[in-house]
Amino acid sequence: MVAGSIVALTGVFFVVGTGGRMSTAISEGVWIVFICMLALSGSMILMKKLTERMDAFVATVYTTVLGCISVYPVAVWSEPNVQLQPHFWWWVLLVGSALLIQGLCAVIWNAQIRKVGAAKASLFLNLQPFVAMILGYITLGTPISLTQVAGSVLIISGVVLATMQGQRTRKTEGVTLKISSAKR
Repeated sequence: MVAGSIVALTGVFFVVGTGGRMSTAISEGVWIVFICMLALSGSMILMKKLTERMDAFVATVYTTVLGCISVYPVAVWSEPNVQLQPHFWWWVLLVGSALLIQGLCAVIWNAQIRKVGAAKASLFLNLQPFVAMILGYITLGTPISLTQVAGSVLIISGVVLATMQGQRTRKTEGVTLKISSAKR
């Protein structure tokens, strides 16, 4: 699992790196995203504990409402002069993305964290830069560099390696338990 995580994180570095070029310089935005990823990983651990005590839907609603209340003062402080545009379709897209993308996906994700564990779920976060790169190409026409393709291969290989290794270990432990039970 550690080897797979290292391979996947190396791939993320190549995909997210500055413009897809090999560089050791990391922009401020990448650092902020990295900090957010650490916070999200921590929240997955807490969500696993929370979903052991309550339904994933209820836990998701509570955490989402608490998050909105917490972020609102910061948003008002950082952007005090923002004017909301009353375009109907913008609001439809905003509410639709909040309910479908954020809400439904969060409920499904949080329910599955209980089953697969926070460590394995966090591995799949490595796929986000790969998916964003592909969707950016499809929807926005953003070019993909050879370095990003190589990083994508590393991401997918790392996630597969980490998740497959965990399955092999559990199967081996199951066989060991059966053998030791039979000896008694």
